[in-house]
Amino acid sequence: MKHCPICRGETDPAGDGLLKCRGCGLAFKGEKYFGSPVYQPGIEGDIYTGAKKELFDAALDRLQGLLRGPGRLLDVGCAGGDLLKTAAGRGWQGEGVEIDPALAGKAVEAGFKVYMSPVEAAGLEAAAYDAATVFEVFCLMGSPAEAVAGIYKALKPGGVIYIREFNAAFHLTLRRLELAGVFKPLGASPAVIHNFNFSPRSLRALLGRAGFRETQIRNSRPTSGDPYRTGGRLGGLFTGLLKFLYYRLAQALWYASFGRVYAGSSLIVTARK
Repeated sequence: MKHCPICRGETDPAGDGLLKCRGCGLAFKGEKYFGSPVYQPGIEGDIYTGAKKELFDAALDRLQGLLRGPGRLLDVGCAGGDLLKTAAGRGWQGEGVEIDPALAGKAVEAGFKVYMSPVEAAGLEAAAYDAATVFEVFCLMGSPAEAVAGIYKALKPGGVIYIREFNAAFHLTLRRLELAGVFKPLGASPAVIHNFNFSPRSLRALLGRAGFRETQIRNSRPTSGDPYRTGGRLGGLFTGLLKFLYYRLAQALWYASFGRVYAGSSLIVTARK
């Protein structure tokens, strides 16, 4: 039996090649995929830039509120540097980590220093950064626990990590509906399943194991439109509307449960060193 790589708890088969931890709720693949994401031609701009602009602004607003201003920022999984560009326009000194050579090259061309190794092996200066951002990257890694430990070491005392990750409860439910054929008439495939699929408990365990404190979790706003083209016949406009309405429902459930029920498609997590 494989144990959970986050909390070392016992696991059970969860179908679709996944194992699920009985303790923290992490669902992870027994056979992991380590290639670069493959998207339809021409949609990378929507995925990395347009659909996340508001999310980047919200992240920087939150960080500047927690830190009382901009500082030195490390964006882990920086892709072509779009978050770093937004941060630079607001006074941040940004650097990135990106292992995809083509994407890293774009960020370097934009003028940013980029480490092209996994964050735990990048040789980052210790206690050097005020904040680190991690947008949907832990789910793709080989060892998120090692990566979080590397980020913790790189942050200054009092520094903040800001994470956006897919919510396993939401996407595993969608995946079961996909396998049952519910979305087939629409040509839709909305579930997002990666190497690691996090629950709020597993994210708290991941951060706590590294030494982070003051962990706060909430539902994330969705990306705008349908950047991944998963909505099928619904189209981008209608898919975007459905995502917005569902987010409002998830927020209503979160407030009604006094912050105990996380139904959103993605989660925002902040924690402090």
